[in-house]
Amino acid sequence: MLNIQNALDTLRKDLHESYGHSFSAEEIDSKLDEVIAHHLKSATLDEFVPVMVERELSEYFGQHRVHVRFASGADRSLAAATVALTKKHAGDALYVDAAATHPENLSDSHMAHVLGERGLGEDPARYLDEVRTVAMPDYIVYLGRDLERDEAGKDIKIWDIEPATTVEETRELADDLEARVLYMLGKLGIEPISEGAPVNV
Repeated sequence: MLNIQNALDTLRKDLHESYGHSFSAEEIDSKLDEVIAHHLKSATLDEFVPVMVERELSEYFGQHRVHVRFASGADRSLAAATVALTKKHAGDALYVDAAATHPENLSDSHMAHVLGERGLGEDPARYLDEVRTVAMPDYIVYLGRDLERDEAGKDIKIWDIEPATTVEETRELADDLEARVLYMLGKLGIEPISEGAPVNV
């Protein structure tokens, strides 16, 4: 029963990530608890309950929120900055995160400074703390052609990013990333939010 409970706990987290932009936490939890109780009551084999619950809830809630994960190898700030830029323009329309990296992989990037200039002055590293490695994203976007492709995703995209060593080059890189993010949103059919709109980051 412990494995079943772990699967249901993971499902609960995934539901909040996938549908939290359209449904309240209370609505998601209430419907999940209702469906779990129904299937546990009628199930002859409990181990199939998580699968049946997930299937029913996917039909109930409908289209899930697309999950995009950015990966940038050892350059933690590059992926985190791309997450920040995506959240700026997509708001809650996407679930977006950065691939986990080891904290010792620090770079001397100027990206935090450049983001601060653009009003995104949060520490980019904060976006790396939200990653749940069990969740397979819809898209993995590798920020560099030569990066090791060690992330699992349903679809892989590669952005050929030029490295930046100076503040001016980093500004140009941030412009490039922002243009790529806007293009990606267009391909996904997501209208960028207007300047100044509140974003929960």
